[in-house]
Amino acid sequence: MLFTMDNVGYAYSRRNGFHLGPFSLSIEAHKITALVGSNGSGKTTLIRILIQELVKFTGEYRVDNIAVRDLTGGFLHRFGIGYAPENPVLDEKLSGYETLSIIKEMKSIDDTAFSEQVLEFRKHLQLGSWFDTVPCEECSQGMRRKISLTVALLCASSYLIIDEPTNGLDPLAVIGLKQLMSTYAKKGRGVLVSSHMLDFVEKIAEQIIILKDGALAYTGTVSQLLENNPGNALDEIYYELFTSNLKTVPGSSL
Repeated sequence: MLFTMDNVGYAYSRRNGFHLGPFSLSIEAHKITALVGSNGSGKTTLIRILIQELVKFTGEYRVDNIAVRDLTGGFLHRFGIGYAPENPVLDEKLSGYETLSIIKEMKSIDDTAFSEQVLEFRKHLQLGSWFDTVPCEECSQGMRRKISLTVALLCASSYLIIDEPTNGLDPLAVIGLKQLMSTYAKKGRGVLVSSHMLDFVEKIAEQIIILKDGALAYTGTVSQLLENNPGNALDEIYYELFTSNLKTVPGSSL
């Protein structure tokens, strides 16, 4: 799977004043790609275009050379994409397990495969007995985040998109999420993860997209970015970019 944007841009109302792009970008969907930038850089806007929550964009967006501008709401299902938003939207009356069981039936997931996946979720995300019995409306922020991640992982037969995955997670669950993402990528499916946690990004991602003021500041591999800025860690490169007048960082492919 390949996501391609050609001269894509998006503008909100004149009062809002923010606009994303226009820019061209390709995301290879068999790798872990990080999306980073300060608040207001356009990360969530870019994700909302990718998952077709925003469709009034300029330019062309293609998935595997298929032009998409989906008005039906079926984009994620059509392409087998799992999505965990920054603020989880859950059925408040259901438990985490009940939520997954409904998805299992909707997607016709085999009983054995479902049981194996849920077992992996329990192990890596530290899911206690609350996952089976406590309704979402009674769950803490961290518990809701874990449920949202399991929903996205179960739905992601081709690709996984996670917005701020570590918010509210305990350290053990963060480690487990890294392991789940790595395993997922090794199966050739790929992940796009938006995060402010640069140490998390540096350890997990192969590719990185940096946004600054709605524009692409860098797109390429994490290793190349570090190599082209010797002696600096990713957080130091990021700090220099966002506290200086630089529009792009050294080594940018733009």
